[in-house]
Amino acid sequence: MHKILIIDDSPEIVMLYEKMIHSFLSDDEYINTIIYTTEELNKFINEEENFKERFSLIISEIELHGENIVNSLEILRAYQPKTPLYVVSNKMNLNYIKSAFKIGVVDWIEKPIVPEEFSIMLAESIFQGETFESKYRKLRGEIMKFSPENSNLEFFILEDKISKLMGDNPNRYESHMLLGFLYWKKLKNITLLRKHYKAALALSDGVIKDKDLQNTIESVLEDFENEK
Repeated sequence: MHKILIIDDSPEIVMLYEKMIHSFLSDDEYINTIIYTTEELNKFINEEENFKERFSLIISEIELHGENIVNSLEILRAYQPKTPLYVVSNKMNLNYIKSAFKIGVVDWIEKPIVPEEFSIMLAESIFQGETFESKYRKLRGEIMKFSPENSNLEFFILEDKISKLMGDNPNRYESHMLLGFLYWKKLKNITLLRKHYKAALALSDGVIKDKDLQNTIESVLEDFENEK
Protein backbone atom coordinates (compact mmCIF):
# COMPACT_ATOMS: atom_id res chain seq x y z
CA MET A 1 0.00 0.00 0.00
CA HIS A 2 1.50 3.32 -1.10
CA LYS A 3 1.01 6.28 1.22
CA ILE A 4 0.82 9.66 -0.52
CA LEU A 5 0.84 12.96 1.36
CA ILE A 6 -0.77 15.93 -0.41
CA ILE A 7 -0.36 19.46 1.01
CA ASP A 8 -2.36 22.17 -0.74
CA ASP A 9 -4.89 24.81 0.24
CA SER A 10 -7.06 24.34 -2.85
CA PRO A 11 -9.71 21.57 -2.75
CA GLU A 12 -9.92 21.77 -6.55
CA ILE A 13 -6.18 21.10 -6.93
CA VAL A 14 -6.37 18.23 -4.44
CA MET A 15 -9.25 16.71 -6.41
CA LEU A 16 -7.15 16.98 -9.58
CA TYR A 17 -4.23 15.18 -7.89
CA GLU A 18 -6.54 12.45 -6.61
CA LYS A 19 -8.02 12.00 -10.07
CA MET A 20 -4.58 11.67 -11.67
CA ILE A 21 -3.37 9.27 -8.96
CA HIS A 22 -6.45 7.14 -9.51
CA SER A 23 -5.70 6.99 -13.24
CA PHE A 24 -2.38 5.27 -12.47
CA LEU A 25 -3.17 3.25 -9.32
CA SER A 26 -6.10 1.14 -8.23
CA ASP A 27 -7.98 1.86 -4.99
CA ASP A 28 -6.25 -0.93 -3.08
CA GLU A 29 -2.77 0.27 -4.04
CA TYR A 30 -2.66 3.65 -2.29
CA ILE A 31 -4.05 5.85 0.44
CA ASN A 32 -3.97 9.65 0.38
CA THR A 33 -3.45 11.95 3.36
CA ILE A 34 -4.63 15.51 2.67
CA ILE A 35 -3.50 18.65 4.48
CA TYR A 36 -5.12 22.01 3.68
CA THR A 37 -3.85 24.43 6.36
CA THR A 38 -0.71 25.27 8.34
CA GLU A 39 -2.55 24.28 11.53
CA GLU A 40 -3.27 20.82 10.11
CA LEU A 41 0.33 20.56 8.90
CA ASN A 42 1.82 21.47 12.29
CA LYS A 43 -0.50 19.03 14.06
CA PHE A 44 0.44 16.30 11.60
CA ILE A 45 4.18 16.90 12.12
CA ASN A 46 3.82 16.82 15.92
CA GLU A 47 2.20 13.38 15.95
CA GLU A 48 4.93 10.73 15.79
CA GLU A 49 2.38 8.05 14.89
CA ASN A 50 2.16 9.60 11.41
CA PHE A 51 5.75 8.64 10.64
CA LYS A 52 5.87 5.01 11.74
CA GLU A 53 5.51 4.03 8.08
CA ARG A 54 7.30 5.65 5.19
CA PHE A 55 5.38 7.72 2.67
CA SER A 56 5.97 6.87 -0.97
CA LEU A 57 5.45 10.43 -2.21
CA ILE A 58 4.88 13.95 -0.85
CA ILE A 59 3.32 16.61 -3.09
CA SER A 60 3.22 20.07 -1.59
CA GLU A 61 2.54 23.73 -2.23
CA ILE A 62 5.18 26.15 -0.96
CA GLU A 63 2.49 28.33 0.67
CA LEU A 64 -0.72 27.57 2.51
CA HIS A 65 -3.15 30.49 2.57
CA GLY A 66 -0.28 32.89 1.91
CA GLU A 67 2.06 31.46 4.57
CA ASN A 68 5.47 30.09 3.60
CA ILE A 69 5.78 26.46 4.78
CA VAL A 70 9.41 25.71 3.84
CA ASN A 71 10.37 25.24 7.49
CA SER A 72 7.58 22.69 7.97
CA LEU A 73 8.63 20.87 4.80
CA GLU A 74 12.18 20.71 6.14
CA ILE A 75 10.86 18.95 9.26
CA LEU A 76 8.92 16.55 7.05
CA ARG A 77 12.12 15.80 5.14
CA ALA A 78 13.86 15.03 8.44
CA TYR A 79 11.13 12.53 9.35
CA GLN A 80 10.92 11.09 5.83
CA PRO A 81 14.42 11.49 4.34
CA LYS A 82 13.94 8.80 1.68
CA THR A 83 10.55 10.01 0.48
CA PRO A 84 10.58 12.07 -2.75
CA LEU A 85 9.20 15.54 -2.07
CA TYR A 86 7.86 17.62 -4.95
CA VAL A 87 6.77 21.23 -4.77
CA VAL A 88 3.96 22.13 -7.18
CA SER A 89 3.39 25.87 -7.06
CA ASN A 90 3.17 29.01 -9.16
CA LYS A 91 4.70 31.11 -6.37
CA MET A 92 7.84 31.58 -8.46
CA ASN A 93 9.89 33.36 -5.81
CA LEU A 94 13.66 32.92 -6.10
CA ASN A 95 14.18 32.71 -2.34
CA TYR A 96 11.41 30.12 -2.05
CA ILE A 97 12.95 28.03 -4.80
CA LYS A 98 16.45 28.19 -3.35
CA SER A 99 15.13 27.23 0.09
CA ALA A 100 13.11 24.35 -1.35
CA PHE A 101 16.03 22.79 -3.20
CA LYS A 102 18.27 23.34 -0.19
CA ILE A 103 16.06 21.10 1.97
CA GLY A 104 16.08 18.35 -0.66
CA VAL A 105 13.04 18.90 -2.88
CA VAL A 106 13.30 16.60 -5.91
CA ASP A 107 11.75 19.10 -8.31
CA TRP A 108 9.72 22.31 -8.48
CA ILE A 109 6.83 22.07 -10.93
CA GLU A 110 4.83 25.11 -11.91
CA LYS A 111 1.05 24.96 -11.70
CA PRO A 112 -1.02 23.87 -13.45
CA ILE A 113 0.61 20.45 -13.50
CA VAL A 114 -0.21 18.27 -16.52
CA PRO A 115 -0.67 14.47 -16.52
CA GLU A 116 2.71 13.94 -18.21
CA GLU A 117 4.51 15.75 -15.40
CA PHE A 118 2.43 13.93 -12.81
CA SER A 119 3.33 10.57 -14.33
CA ILE A 120 7.03 11.47 -14.01
CA MET A 121 6.53 12.12 -10.29
CA LEU A 122 4.97 8.70 -9.88
CA ALA A 123 7.70 7.07 -11.97
CA GLU A 124 10.43 8.58 -9.81
CA SER A 125 8.74 7.79 -6.50
CA ILE A 126 6.13 5.05 -6.41
CA PHE A 127 7.20 3.17 -9.52
CA GLN A 128 10.87 4.07 -9.10
CA GLY A 129 11.21 3.67 -12.82
CA GLU A 130 13.31 6.67 -13.87
CA THR A 131 16.89 5.78 -14.67
CA PHE A 132 19.85 8.09 -15.04
CA GLU A 133 19.44 7.87 -18.79
CA SER A 134 15.79 8.97 -18.69
CA LYS A 135 16.66 11.89 -16.40
CA TYR A 136 19.44 12.84 -18.79
CA ARG A 137 17.10 12.76 -21.80
CA LYS A 138 14.54 14.90 -19.97
CA LEU A 139 17.08 17.52 -18.96
CA ARG A 140 18.67 17.47 -22.41
CA GLY A 141 15.26 18.21 -23.91
CA GLU A 142 14.76 21.13 -21.52
CA ILE A 143 18.16 22.58 -22.43
CA MET A 144 17.51 22.30 -26.16
CA LYS A 145 14.29 24.30 -25.68
CA PHE A 146 16.06 26.83 -23.46
CA SER A 147 16.98 30.20 -24.98
CA PRO A 148 18.90 33.25 -23.70
CA GLU A 149 15.55 35.04 -23.41
CA ASN A 150 14.39 32.62 -20.71
CA SER A 151 14.25 34.20 -17.26
CA ASN A 152 17.03 33.95 -14.70
CA LEU A 153 14.61 31.99 -12.52
CA GLU A 154 14.13 29.33 -15.23
CA PHE A 155 17.90 29.22 -15.66
CA PHE A 156 18.42 28.69 -11.92
CA ILE A 157 15.87 25.88 -11.76
CA LEU A 158 17.45 24.05 -14.70
CA GLU A 159 20.96 24.61 -13.34
CA ASP A 160 19.90 23.16 -10.00
CA LYS A 161 18.33 20.07 -11.61
CA ILE A 162 21.54 19.34 -13.50
CA SER A 163 23.70 19.99 -10.43
CA LYS A 164 21.57 17.55 -8.44
CA LEU A 165 21.94 14.90 -11.15
CA MET A 166 25.69 15.50 -11.08
CA GLY A 167 25.83 15.27 -7.29
CA ASP A 168 23.87 12.01 -7.29
CA ASN A 169 26.05 10.55 -10.07
CA PRO A 170 29.55 12.05 -9.65
CA ASN A 171 31.22 9.51 -11.92
CA ARG A 172 28.96 10.14 -14.93
CA TYR A 173 30.17 12.52 -17.61
CA GLU A 174 26.80 13.49 -19.10
CA SER A 175 25.89 16.05 -16.43
CA HIS A 176 29.04 18.05 -17.18
CA MET A 177 28.07 18.29 -20.83
CA LEU A 178 24.59 19.50 -19.94
CA LEU A 179 25.80 22.06 -17.40
CA GLY A 180 28.52 23.44 -19.65
CA PHE A 181 26.12 23.77 -22.57
CA LEU A 182 23.53 25.48 -20.37
CA TYR A 183 26.12 28.04 -19.27
CA TRP A 184 26.93 28.66 -22.91
CA LYS A 185 23.30 29.06 -23.97
CA LYS A 186 22.37 31.48 -21.18
CA LEU A 187 25.64 33.23 -20.31
CA LYS A 188 27.82 32.68 -23.40
CA ASN A 189 30.49 31.63 -20.93
CA ILE A 190 33.09 29.82 -23.03
CA THR A 191 35.32 29.21 -19.98
CA LEU A 192 32.64 27.20 -18.15
CA LEU A 193 31.70 25.36 -21.34
CA ARG A 194 35.31 24.34 -21.95
CA LYS A 195 35.83 23.39 -18.28
CA HIS A 196 32.80 21.10 -18.11
CA TYR A 197 33.47 19.59 -21.53
CA LYS A 198 37.01 18.70 -20.46
CA ALA A 199 35.58 17.13 -17.29
CA ALA A 200 33.13 15.13 -19.42
CA LEU A 201 35.92 13.87 -21.67
CA ALA A 202 38.01 12.83 -18.66
CA LEU A 203 35.15 10.93 -16.99
CA SER A 204 34.10 9.26 -20.23
CA ASP A 205 37.64 8.24 -21.25
CA GLY A 206 36.97 10.06 -24.49
CA VAL A 207 33.96 7.93 -25.44
CA ILE A 208 30.79 10.04 -25.48
CA LYS A 209 27.53 8.46 -26.65
CA ASP A 210 25.62 11.69 -27.31
CA LYS A 211 27.43 12.56 -30.54
CA ASP A 212 24.97 15.31 -31.51
CA LEU A 213 25.60 17.29 -28.33
CA GLN A 214 29.32 16.56 -28.49
CA ASN A 215 29.51 17.86 -32.07
CA THR A 216 27.54 20.97 -31.10
CA ILE A 217 29.87 21.74 -28.19
CA GLU A 218 33.00 21.13 -30.26
CA SER A 219 31.61 23.37 -33.00
CA VAL A 220 31.05 26.20 -30.49
CA LEU A 221 34.58 25.80 -29.11
CA GLU A 222 36.07 25.69 -32.59
CA ASP A 223 34.19 28.81 -33.71
CA PHE A 224 35.38 30.64 -30.63
CA GLU A 225 39.01 29.74 -31.33
CA ASN A 226 38.67 30.85 -34.99
CA GLU A 227 37.28 34.23 -33.90
CA LYS A 228 40.26 34.95 -31.62
